[in-house]
Amino acid sequence: MLEIKKIKKCLIELEKLAQQGKYHIGLKTTKKYLRQYPTIEELLLKYAFFLYHHAADLKYSRNTGKIQTSQVITNFNQAIRICRKLIKREKFLSQRICLNARLYLAQMYAMLGKSKEAKKFANATYKYLPSTLTAERAADVYRRLNDPDGAMRWYQRAVKNAKKADERAMAHAGLATLYKHLGEVKKAIKEARMAIYFVKQTKQSKFLNQKLFIKILHSHIPELKKPHPLS
Repeated sequence: MLEIKKIKKCLIELEKLAQQGKYHIGLKTTKKYLRQYPTIEELLLKYAFFLYHHAADLKYSRNTGKIQTSQVITNFNQAIRICRKLIKREKFLSQRICLNARLYLAQMYAMLGKSKEAKKFANATYKYLPSTLTAERAADVYRRLNDPDGAMRWYQRAVKNAKKADERAMAHAGLATLYKHLGEVKKAIKEARMAIYFVKQTKQSKFLNQKLFIKILHSHIPELKKPHPLS
């Protein structure tokens, strides 16, 4: 019982680091906990999460060099191996763990430019669990693979399926960034304002950090700095 409490405490700490976007610290912290609990699937999933996000941070950094590029590939490959192993044990694991492992795989393959594998996992994950989340993540995969038409279809499906405020916030934010990428600024601003409106309606969501969410939206769409009726 004491060990279970310790593991839960570890997971809560890691979730906070994830919400704060402290991926490098989260990676080191998870590695430390895995030395104590090497077979706990929740910790393995968190390790894959931090490997993947830290790799993404390095990949899209302006100062990425040869050493960092090598680290990106190493992190992605390690995270991919973990996720594949978790999926193979699907019968013995919770749906949430398997779902996240699938979502991570699609994203990582997209970031590595492996279009066939990325789209395969994105589509299969939506079939595995049709939801706003899986539609929105599929859209992000298609966007990363420079398929704006495919991304638009998935984002529109995500908006249509969204019921909760946090789901609507994520779906509209996705559409906003896509419109911005396509140069349709007015549409991007409209969708971004909807996203901010809905994220402000969320209570204490463990999936969304409101301040970080709005900060990221502003960084993608600087035109949002102007005041609007929904604020």
